[in-house]
Amino acid sequence: MRFDDLMAVRRVSAPALSPDGRRIAYVSTTHDPVEDRVSSTIMLFNIDAGTEYELTPGTHNDTAPAWSPDGSHIAFVSSREEEEQLWVLPIGDGGEARRLTRGRGGVMQPTWAPDSRRIAFARAMSEPETTSDIAAGKNDGKSDEKSEEEAALRAKAFGLSNQKSSARIANGLLFRHWNSWRDGRRNRVFVLDIKTGASAQVTSSELDTPPISLGGAQDFVFAPEGDELCYVANPDAVVAVSTNNSLFLQKLDGVEAVGEPRCISQTEASEREPRYSPDGSKIAYLGAETPGHESDRMRVKVYARRTGRTVPLTEGFDRSADELAWRDDDEILFLAADRGSVSLYGVDLRGAKLTGPEHPTAPVVQYTSGIYQRNLRVRSHDDVVLTRETMLAPADLFTLTLPAPLEPDVRRGPESELVRDGTARQLSRTREALAGVAEQPVESFWFAGADEDPVHGFLMKPAGFDPSKRYPLLLLIHGGPQSAFFDNFHYRWSAGVFAGAGFVVAMTNPRGSTGYGQHFTDQISGDWGGRCYEDIMRGLDHVLDHYDFIDSERVAAAGGSFGGFMVSWIAGQTDRFRALVCHDGIFNQESMSYTTDELWFDMWEHGGMPYEYPERFRRHSPHMYAGSFSTPMLVIQGGRDYRCPVGEGVGLYQALQARGVPSRFLYFDDEGHWVTRPANAQVWYESVIQFVREHLG
Repeated sequence: MRFDDLMAVRRVSAPALSPDGRRIAYVSTTHDPVEDRVSSTIMLFNIDAGTEYELTPGTHNDTAPAWSPDGSHIAFVSSREEEEQLWVLPIGDGGEARRLTRGRGGVMQPTWAPDSRRIAFARAMSEPETTSDIAAGKNDGKSDEKSEEEAALRAKAFGLSNQKSSARIANGLLFRHWNSWRDGRRNRVFVLDIKTGASAQVTSSELDTPPISLGGAQDFVFAPEGDELCYVANPDAVVAVSTNNSLFLQKLDGVEAVGEPRCISQTEASEREPRYSPDGSKIAYLGAETPGHESDRMRVKVYARRTGRTVPLTEGFDRSADELAWRDDDEILFLAADRGSVSLYGVDLRGAKLTGPEHPTAPVVQYTSGIYQRNLRVRSHDDVVLTRETMLAPADLFTLTLPAPLEPDVRRGPESELVRDGTARQLSRTREALAGVAEQPVESFWFAGADEDPVHGFLMKPAGFDPSKRYPLLLLIHGGPQSAFFDNFHYRWSAGVFAGAGFVVAMTNPRGSTGYGQHFTDQISGDWGGRCYEDIMRGLDHVLDHYDFIDSERVAAAGGSFGGFMVSWIAGQTDRFRALVCHDGIFNQESMSYTTDELWFDMWEHGGMPYEYPERFRRHSPHMYAGSFSTPMLVIQGGRDYRCPVGEGVGLYQALQARGVPSRFLYFDDEGHWVTRPANAQVWYESVIQFVREHLG
């Protein structure tokens, strides 16, 4: 596989199933490095006929399709005519798409009311923008007029005396996030009547809905009666130090909010993805138990609307739930990371105790294992729609007839590698773009890590693999650290592209990885350079000992974010590698904790701030070991990365240069934590492969 092959894939996302279960609207996105353009369109797939066509052709970008409950319209977000706005398209009877909104703030997460007349959506707006003419739809404006309007609004937002000034002013946290400044904006939910055009803001201007972080794919939904909205927001004054995403109920009268919202959350831990049961009697959602811990195990919880009681249904189940959906009024389906895949589970409310003082219990069953899948949608009682992929096959739409349920398997070790599945049928054909790509075999392996605990990994062989030859090894280290390598098709860290360049690629899931039980995940906190580092080095020993086609003298390691931290840590601990690649990593734990955007993360990982516990930060900080750096390193940094800010990459590179270590600095002024522009992605892959080849020979 080459970079060009990666760019040839149409990326499938955001599937929306029609109410009758017969059609799927989904987003198809292409990346063109020659034109440096990302283009998204909406496709409509007919499940019975097995055919599809482009629903929104043109040069504009169209995303976020949402069917009206009566199946007559699809709402979507489009960049046609001006910045992202909400549009609606009639389905079946013909007709053109019609714009529903104007103004600033974009459009996020459109969702229909049961009456197929109202739509809720979110926009990010500052207070001045809520009263501007453009925001009210009174003036479309030309580009120069908009620029003047933007300058005036910005000056109002910051209280600047001169609107030509480029100044920004912060008076609190959180003032920037991921790759952009917030500029006083809040995410606000509006409800709009598509017939009358009437609209109103229905959530607080002081809170973000959807929340700025740790949210779900849809964090505000209508009740089946249509007179209530359940939404997620963090009510804490300083969200930069809080994970307290909470559920609120807001009564509605048409498009207007009635009365004050009511919080139904039982903890100050993170919650997301509220979903009303079909009969409207309950609200299911995903909820953690530990405040401040963003990677705490997410339980499936249910709120009984009549009694006001909330019960966690999966308390005894050692997997972190995600993407839940009601199968019917009695069973909730959900996905969860599971040993390098994402498995499908169910929890039956008929076995739960939803009333009375008893501690609730509910039986969890497992429907699939050993398969990576996302975007769960319930088609009927027996069938679901989801996307499936592997390391060598990009995501495509599938239908799945659920098999008989089995008891969940949460073991760790080679004996746990069982593939379970129902009857699956592939719908879209995205992976056909790679039909001519040479096979690159992938296998899974287990080894004894720190404390002799079993640790999981993957290995991909180069195209045209010849067992009689010896190949260089590239060890990839994942970010997070509470994340994992999966058997999925990765565009930013493609094992296929690296293997296509002639490397054997190894990927391990050391301490901190998800899908292997909460204790395994939690063992990373406070111990970044301990068990996790030992797991990785033992994994390296394992592959060198067990695969004699790997040249042990030609070994490199690469990683981003936490993986970049680990690369920097490795540089100060060992000289076993001949080349290292650090992308947007962490060099100085103390400076990182003061300059990152989401302070709660470092506060949890290290138990506080550096002024409270300086030694906790210094103990596993790569900058404390810079005097031992000797391995050649490529340092990559995004200028707009506010997660691992630019000082981390600059500091690492200058430390290497001061030590006289062969090193190179690859800087993308316009990128954040990830490289997103196709032209930059091409340079990124070429630079990484070239640097590693230079030093491995």
